[in-house]
Amino acid sequence: MRPAVLLSALLPALLAAPALASAGTYVSLGIGGSPSGQGDLTVAASTGDSDVPQQRIALGHSLGRLAIEASVGRFGVGAGDAIAAGAHARLSVPLDGNFGAYGRLGVERVWLRELDPRFGESADGMVAGLGLEYRLTMPLLGQAAIWAEVSQDELTFADDSKGGVRLWTLGATLGL
Repeated sequence: MRPAVLLSALLPALLAAPALASAGTYVSLGIGGSPSGQGDLTVAASTGDSDVPQQRIALGHSLGRLAIEASVGRFGVGAGDAIAAGAHARLSVPLDGNFGAYGRLGVERVWLRELDPRFGESADGMVAGLGLEYRLTMPLLGQAAIWAEVSQDELTFADDSKGGVRLWTLGATLGL
């Protein structure tokens, strides 16, 4: 079955299932390990070790299962580093009890420092992520979650070359 047909058949059922959390604004913080470079970033990512830890902060607003997020992240690439700013849509799906899964899809702009000059100073692209989360209610803080995610950035650089990074991130979300 084609992915688009499968998605159109499953989407109404996913959106109709009970949501893990109510509507609201949230902030999410994450940290992770070294990214895995792909495409034209494979060589750049393997030349040197950046001392920049992977980190991401996102501000989002959920309407049940669907959320819109804006995020800023930073990660090392080889001997350099990158700062990524993006806008994403996030769809959550309950699994069992307080456990859930989610998918994230969006666009990003990435600013590059101390990499091969042919890449230029910035790149544009798409990002997709899959994650698992455990939701809980905290006294005085309200809704919260801990999560783990793998994401893939696909970027186009100044010289029209293409590459990307795969990131593993652990984090926490707090409702505002």
